[in-house]
Amino acid sequence: MEQRLVCDTVRDLLPMYIEQMTSEASNESIKQHMQDCGECKAILEQMQHPVRTETAPEISDFKKFMKKSKMRLFYWIMGAAAAIAVITCFIVNLAIDKRLTWFYIVCAGIMTAYLPAYACIISKKHKFGKMLAVLSVCTVGLVGVVQAVLYYLMGIGRMWFWDIGLPVSALWLLIVWLGASMHLVFKTNLLISLAVISFLAAPGNALTKFLIGDYQEIGDIYVNFIFDGMGDLFVAVISLLAGIALQARKGKKEEKNGEQLLS
Repeated sequence: MEQRLVCDTVRDLLPMYIEQMTSEASNESIKQHMQDCGECKAILEQMQHPVRTETAPEISDFKKFMKKSKMRLFYWIMGAAAAIAVITCFIVNLAIDKRLTWFYIVCAGIMTAYLPAYACIISKKHKFGKMLAVLSVCTVGLVGVVQAVLYYLMGIGRMWFWDIGLPVSALWLLIVWLGASMHLVFKTNLLISLAVISFLAAPGNALTKFLIGDYQEIGDIYVNFIFDGMGDLFVAVISLLAGIALQARKGKKEEKNGEQLLS
């Protein structure tokens, strides 16, 4: 009977004990009681770490249904917008040129915008990498479609896809992938990836102008670097500093959370 009264008294004090509102003498008495009473100790641990209640099945199923419904609505809106754009360009192209020409470029451009976004939405893992992979394929395809339409259907310009279009596309896709690898492989934030891309954009611009024959003499390279490259390097430095600061802040937050879990 006496033990029962002691346990009831200790359990009445537990809420205040957890909130650190009891006196030092009471704390010592409660700790000493816990050493001999496993039942009160178990109650204390349960109060300190409450069991997380599961969501009711009906509510969980309803949330999943609503989420799927919203995604379906989003797909329909995206599809309807793309269809309207395609139909409009189809009619206008036929009305003006009496045949389909730049209509194919518009369709390829819409696919380049929509397919990477769709790949990101439906992917459960590695969303960023899959989106970038689809974007890379669509970009090369878009450049090829532009070349085919201009040269074969509209009779404009020369065949430049193999000596300019594909090399320039591959160069910039390589730059983007090198920047993205910082996020995909090393798990850095996107600001650091942007810093890498901006830094590589300086030599990328110079090499692009070299491939398209824009340089007339060696002095043009230095002029291009001063006017274009310095801007890219400035963006790279700002993005890098911001990315490092954000990464350090995230690391401190994770370290603090880890210490709280251990304590």
